[in-house]
Amino acid sequence: MGDLGVERVCCLLHNLIPGGSGWQWVRLLGRHVEQGGEATIFAPSGLLAEPARAAGIDVVDVSWSETGETAERPLRTALERSDAAIVHWDHEVMNRFAPAAKACGRVALVVHQAPQAMQWLGPEVVEEGRGAIEAALADPRGVVLVRGAAHRRRFVAAFDLPGAELQVLPASIPVEAIPFAPRLGEPRRVLALTRLSPEKAPVIRLAVNLVRRRLALGRPCMLSLAGAGSWRAETIELCERSLPAGCWRVEDAPERPIERLAGSDLVVAQGVTTLEAAALGRRVVVARKAGEEGAAGAVLTAAGYDEAGRDPFGEPPLATDPGQLWPDALAVDEAELRELRSLIETHNSLPAAARALGAALATI
Repeated sequence: MGDLGVERVCCLLHNLIPGGSGWQWVRLLGRHVEQGGEATIFAPSGLLAEPARAAGIDVVDVSWSETGETAERPLRTALERSDAAIVHWDHEVMNRFAPAAKACGRVALVVHQAPQAMQWLGPEVVEEGRGAIEAALADPRGVVLVRGAAHRRRFVAAFDLPGAELQVLPASIPVEAIPFAPRLGEPRRVLALTRLSPEKAPVIRLAVNLVRRRLALGRPCMLSLAGAGSWRAETIELCERSLPAGCWRVEDAPERPIERLAGSDLVVAQGVTTLEAAALGRRVVVARKAGEEGAAGAVLTAAGYDEAGRDPFGEPPLATDPGQLWPDALAVDEAELRELRSLIETHNSLPAAARALGAALATI
């Protein structure tokens, strides 16, 4: 049964497109299968379906907008034979919490987003999200998991929730499979690895501003923006407007993100990508939103790890001027990168996340 303490796990995900939360579940459940367990993912088809199947996970293609007996029967059957279920807190998927609890009897509602993450779908969907969390907290068959202490504080403030009842599932990466190969010296290759979408615009804007500032100092620098999403045209327009031709490119989302990160000197990112880059030994700038359309950032260091790395929703001291970030990034040395790697191994490894999930399920 491994660290999860159960044998059969059913996971309901919003999608299987490349991204931090999707990769985390493929890796966590793949590890569970390696330890002798069984795992099934229900989600709309996406690029992560192939690596999930390769990891021994059963993948069932669904459309969460479809309802009715024909659409629901395979899911209900899988839940009834599962020892525990994972339900992603996202539009339409979170509505399956109650049926999952009834069919399975042990369900974790896992929150990977900010409190207002569904705001673009309308205020009624945000309220629906609040209701889903409140219902899960009130159900003795359920537990709610957030990403860290800062993430928990945000939900307590936004939704007036009982913070003590929100448990933590740390962001996790396969640290043991990531080679530590620190890269120092002149950062000529800057990579922003992110979803190209409005909510990830701060990552894109900060990366562009960092490279623009570096070029203005007469230092050679090349920006690559790698990802998929609806904001691709806006990303290209921003680069065309802000950077000289030949100093930037927009790429598709990589099939092997860690390998793509390894080809960079400095990474601008959010969430688990910051951990993957730091584990490799890359200098990392963590991006955050500033104002309505601005971007700010913080260089990831061991001293700022809890707020800027360990918790994807942490609140580190930020700089809105990219000129303030470059000296901090250039000051990161190999000893600093080794200390970061050690912290990630302790707090953000797959075993650490599996133990946290298993402990949370054991409380139900």
